[in-house]
Amino acid sequence: MAEPPRIAAVVLAGGEGRRMGGQDKGLLLWQGRPLVDQVLARLRGQSGVEIAASALSVNRHLEDYRSRGLPLLTDPDELRGQGPLAGMLQALAFARGQGLDWVWMLSCDAPALPLDLAARLCTRQRDSGAPAVLPGVQEPEGLRWHPAHALLNVNLEGPIRRALEGGQRRVLQVLQQAGAVALELPAEAAPAFANFNRPEDLAG
Repeated sequence: MAEPPRIAAVVLAGGEGRRMGGQDKGLLLWQGRPLVDQVLARLRGQSGVEIAASALSVNRHLEDYRSRGLPLLTDPDELRGQGPLAGMLQALAFARGQGLDWVWMLSCDAPALPLDLAARLCTRQRDSGAPAVLPGVQEPEGLRWHPAHALLNVNLEGPIRRALEGGQRRVLQVLQQAGAVALELPAEAAPAFANFNRPEDLAG
């Protein structure tokens, strides 16, 4: 039997939460628990893959996040406020430092991810040979990509850094230009990727 793939995993929790009135989304409560803890539970429950190292990408409330017992990755001053691509760049460097070729990105505001998602991303990568795989859900208007949950090869450090230096901040565009492919999922998978962008979303 083949060994399961070994990857790193990094939860993106370093955003500014502008649509949440500037609140730190990872620490907001949903169903009685901080969102980041619920996402970490989904990460730890993954099957069919070995998550050999994990970390949190954060830029504030460091002591609160440090209590989770994971390495904290912060954006350097020159990349603060540059969006998820900056966090992905630090995540790729983290994975490389752990001797791993792949890092799975997760967003801190999507606490219902499938427990086989990492393994399915790895299978899609193996079959395609692509440097990045993003979940894509079939919706009436077409395929909706979810770039905050991507499986990325560490060799994307260069393209992402150059994009940031050139003022490009659109994650999907940068990853597609680098050769990303989609892990196509049916419409019924959409609720698993529902995220929390507004205060009223936390009422569910």
